[in-house]
Amino acid sequence: MLATGGGLVFTGGTTDRYFHAFDAATGKLLWQYRTNSGITGVPTSFEVDGVQYIAVQSGWGVDAQGMLGRIDKARNTETIVPQGGVVWVFALRR
Repeated sequence: MLATGGGLVFTGGTTDRYFHAFDAATGKLLWQYRTNSGITGVPTSFEVDGVQYIAVQSGWGVDAQGMLGRIDKARNTETIVPQGGVVWVFALRR
């Protein structure tokens, strides 16, 4: 999770592949974006030429597929875990 000075909280980390932004005061979901895979990194914030950016790593590996495979076996389900590493970068608009 990452909390910003502007009152936003960014988080991900589930196999649904969504990266979320919440209002820090109310907890209301403000925005979400479905990435290529599960969020695996801690979000970070940086600024270039006066524009604030949020970056996060996405890309479950074979360990996540193996762990979910054991859960699927117990539940008699099949979950697809997309793999591959990507760094997503989002600009914050004022």
